[in-house]
Amino acid sequence: MSVGPIGVGVITASITAGFGAAYLLQYLYHKRGSPGASWFMGNIAAVTVFCITYGVSLLVFDPQLRGAAEAVSFVSVCFMGPFFLAFGLDYTGRTDLIRSPLFGVVAAVPISTILLAATNSAHGLVWTDFRLTPVFGLATAQYTIETWGVFALLFSVGTAAVGSLLLIGAILSYGPLYRREATAVTLSTLPPSVGVLLWLFDLGPVPELHLTGPLMLIHVALDGYAFVGTHMFETNPATQRVAEQTGLDKLTEPVMVLDTGENVVKFNERAQKLFERAQTADGLVPLSSLVGDGLSTLRETGEVEIGGPDGGIFAVSYTPLTDPSGDPVGGMIVLYDVREERQRKQQLSVLNRVLRHNLRNEMTVIQGFAESLERSLTDSELQEQAATISRAGDRLLAIGEKVREIDRMQDEVVHVEQIDVESMFARLRQDLLEQFPDATIETDISVSDPTLCTRPSILELALANLAENALKHASPADPTVQLRMKTVDRADRPIAIEVRDTNTRISESETAVLRTGTESPLQHGQGIGLWIVNWCVTTLNGGIEYRYDEGNTFIITLPPE
Repeated sequence: MSVGPIGVGVITASITAGFGAAYLLQYLYHKRGSPGASWFMGNIAAVTVFCITYGVSLLVFDPQLRGAAEAVSFVSVCFMGPFFLAFGLDYTGRTDLIRSPLFGVVAAVPISTILLAATNSAHGLVWTDFRLTPVFGLATAQYTIETWGVFALLFSVGTAAVGSLLLIGAILSYGPLYRREATAVTLSTLPPSVGVLLWLFDLGPVPELHLTGPLMLIHVALDGYAFVGTHMFETNPATQRVAEQTGLDKLTEPVMVLDTGENVVKFNERAQKLFERAQTADGLVPLSSLVGDGLSTLRETGEVEIGGPDGGIFAVSYTPLTDPSGDPVGGMIVLYDVREERQRKQQLSVLNRVLRHNLRNEMTVIQGFAESLERSLTDSELQEQAATISRAGDRLLAIGEKVREIDRMQDEVVHVEQIDVESMFARLRQDLLEQFPDATIETDISVSDPTLCTRPSILELALANLAENALKHASPADPTVQLRMKTVDRADRPIAIEVRDTNTRISESETAVLRTGTESPLQHGQGIGLWIVNWCVTTLNGGIEYRYDEGNTFIITLPPE
């Protein structure tokens, strides 16, 4: 039987679509690491097998060979929809659903169809009454599609439709960046779906002819445009979707969302204003074209200077983004304007230096005259007043010295090193006895290994302030303080150092700073010693707790090495 012009056209279109799909399969192989690419390779592989098998089978008139080819074509169609659904889930950042038991049910349908098709002659669950009914000189066939066959085909069409809806959602939600490719891929599912439905329900003028084969030519052409003509796998909507779940729209600072290739795929309103060119950007914007550096440089320097009317110096905060399965999909950069902070820091530094310098000089003068008056006066009441002035001067000078210690702590670059706590205690004890020669200073090391990895000068500053505070407020008859190192039952901070005295309870207003780290206008402490302790402990990534049990106890907990 000679093949007519229509038959030649059908065979040519089907086989051409098959080879076009094979080319796309080879192209996708190089993109297989991109989100969704591997699953779409499965879809295109099914298309390739179907188109070539069906096109060639139209020239095969042997019933057994023709029946075998029809089984391969049938099963290939059943795999197209589930593969396309998996592509849609992966491409839009829903890989957790692919790995869920629910998707196992989806995969079970086409896999079961393979087994049932291979054994169909024994049960007839897929089709019955297979027969050749040639038209246009082609070896077309007809058969009755049974329950499982109908279900498997409709299931494939339905899963393809769900995958299309996911891509439509990406088009509507994420703007022009994904519009062309997602639209092309979505439309590509329509021709084969129509072909399958026409064939399944014996519709159209030639029900014997499976029009899905030639219609696949449109499908492959649209997919080819999506993959080769655009940046389908250069980026994917999952990046923006995950970024939105982190509260992107709630941030008032400039925010840029990056894909895994360091391209900016989304700007918030503040970032659009900062980078004027971003307002009209409808494609991928390389990060380096905006800030002049790549991501690694930004993360290393921690800041960037941006020109323009809204520009300035910005601190850079980078947050990696992962999908629900933990796979990286990009990152989010938040820019914090540090100009005001630096100006305020500079102002505080100048004020601190001037006040500390003037305080020391002026208080030296005041103390000199107060001591001179105390020596020269004969009236005991006036002598006490002069002594009160002198003691007040001592306290103010002590505060100035504390401020100097804070400045030193902030300016000094202190590295973590291993220290012997027993030696530190001995050094502290000696220094304290020079200031308080009548004091009783006890030390206790109740750990097997008294070494500790920490920033020694900062820890020593905290302990010195606690011990000095205890001795200053102790009873003159029995000034006592105890330093103790011990272990505690905490996995995050297993080492503790206690500073204990036998004094009366410290007021709540003084110790509140250790609990809240703040002061209110109506309730505040009298000094800055506990503030220094709080800052030191925070710098050490430790914790501090206050207790009272026949004495004040401060417990500093420190992290492991």
